[in-house]
Amino acid sequence: MERRRVISPRVIAAALLAAVLGAGAAWGWAQHRDRQHIATATIMLHPLEGNAYSPGGRGDDLLNLETEAQVMRSDAVARAVLDQLKEPGTPEQLLAHVQVAVPPNTQLLQITTTGPDDVTAVKRASAFAGVYLKFRRSRTDSAVFDQTSRLEELVKLREGERDAGLNQLNKLAPGAPDRTLIQQQVQEVVVQISSLRAQIAAAQAVALDPGQVVTPGQVVSAGPWANPTKVSGIAGLLAALLVLSLAVVRATRAAPDVVRRLEDLAEVGPTPLGELRSPVRADSDVIAHARSVVLAVGSDRPLVVAVGPVADGASIAYPALVDSFVRARYEVVAVDLTRHADRTAVAELVLQDAVVSDVLVEDGHFRNRLKPLESQDEVSDDLADLAASTEMRHSLAELAKRADLVLVRSPGFGTTVGRAVLAASSAVVVEARSGATTVADLAAVMEEAERVHTAVAGLVLVHGREGES
Repeated sequence: MERRRVISPRVIAAALLAAVLGAGAAWGWAQHRDRQHIATATIMLHPLEGNAYSPGGRGDDLLNLETEAQVMRSDAVARAVLDQLKEPGTPEQLLAHVQVAVPPNTQLLQITTTGPDDVTAVKRASAFAGVYLKFRRSRTDSAVFDQTSRLEELVKLREGERDAGLNQLNKLAPGAPDRTLIQQQVQEVVVQISSLRAQIAAAQAVALDPGQVVTPGQVVSAGPWANPTKVSGIAGLLAALLVLSLAVVRATRAAPDVVRRLEDLAEVGPTPLGELRSPVRADSDVIAHARSVVLAVGSDRPLVVAVGPVADGASIAYPALVDSFVRARYEVVAVDLTRHADRTAVAELVLQDAVVSDVLVEDGHFRNRLKPLESQDEVSDDLADLAASTEMRHSLAELAKRADLVLVRSPGFGTTVGRAVLAASSAVVVEARSGATTVADLAAVMEEAERVHTAVAGLVLVHGREGES
């Protein structure tokens, strides 16, 4: 079987369109990047009391450093930078031009800023680095001051208690019974005062170095990606290659024996009737051809014609074929086994819960359909077990006696119900879906039809979604 061309004109056109669109988008991006003025600065943080990255933490604690990065992008820091640079605007407007990153496994903060020109971008990066180090130092000073202030208040309180105890001792006689107890209390207070003074000294002795600027503000080069010509050329080429690659993958993903053209059908069964695309019209040449070959089928059985796909799905030619026979003034019984009502009615006939006259109703001139006798909710419509019975063929034959022919919309002939309908029909019209039906599946249907002595009236190559008509 001849393979379908992978690189079709349609694929080439799509690749060219993708190349143009990709090149255009890349050109615009490069132009925008070329107009951007970017600067960076890097600072190294030291553990500092009162900050997220403090002596109590670990140098590899990424969460603490990420918190420091978020604090740098706070309104307080941005407001201080605006004051230092004497720039107009709000902290929110300035922060829109600032990004802070934490390089992995470091104690560094990398500051990236943009500006209307290189000088402004560099000033912003340097200002954020310097201001934030001062901000960290001020937080430490504030934390130390708060801690020492609380301790000094406790010292004054304990000194008052000590002085009160000493005054009480001075008023007691040397042999007073309470003198020993008060002396012990005064001694305990003196020990507490000494401990508090030691804590004050320790708090005032903490390190006050917030860190240092490792790399001062400097301009970041736009690099080769800011060259519009180069970037657009590369992007266009990549877009075209992507489309061509997808086309190759899509064309080669299916099995090598997938049916794609009428010539593929000719190698398997009878002469193809033609191609159909949704929606299908009753006056289509292919439908007229199908009607002719169905009428030309010679059979000693009542004319029951099944129309269905090879695999699971719904026929797209069936509605148009029914309309074509009706317009030609042939009396038709239309049985659509993809409809719940029709399956229920057929189940009633097969189970002998109803006779043909009970379920057959007129549906216009020369057209008849099935209507179940009982409520559709009360009768099972599962034909998987019933369809293979001899009563299925008998029921369809009884329906054919009431008209010129019975047209059955069958599930895929590869399914359980589809194979049973194939065996119960005098002729079938088989639909092969382009790009989905395989030659092996189609050949299996042809072999099954030959085994049960059912004539294959013709093959139709269909395009479009399942169930469209």
